Amino acid sequence: MTVYCPAVDTSLGLRDWASTGVSDAARHVKVALEESLEHYLETRLGLLLPEIENLPVVCNETSIPVDPDTIRAATQFAYSLPRFVPIPEVSADPDGEISFDWTGPSGEMFSVSVNKRNRLAYAGWFGEKSRVHGIEQLAEGCPQQIVRGIEKAIR
Repeated sequence: MTVYCPAVDTSLGLRDWASTGVSDAARHVKVALEESLEHYLETRLGLLLPEIENLPVVCNETSIPVDPDTIRAATQFAYSLPRFVPIPEVSADPDGEISFDWTGPSGEMFSVSVNKRNRLAYAGWFGEKSRVHGIEQLAEGCPQQIVRGIEKAIR
């Protein structure tokens, strides 16, 4: 009997699960699941990843170029985003970081900047009396504060 038991991921993302099975059947299940996840995420990430990878070409002379470590961190962040999150606008910041921006229907905004050291700086504006900002470290899943900020901006 083969049982698949993914690691708990409270971010609702679909990446970064751990497998401890060593049998041939366990390896087969792991490969099949990875292929299914790739297919499931293909369209969404197919739109987002090329934007991230093309950012160094878009930079102008007055900004710091986006380096490969920042692109790697931004790609990892994109993979960690929960499936229900709309595709953000992606842009290069003048300081060489990569920003992910969400704008809600009533003008609410939430932004996350990723740097080459895996730092996630976020800020949200949800009206005159509701704002949030902070810093998180990029890990296996999307930090809950960031998920909550995105949810608040897009509803």
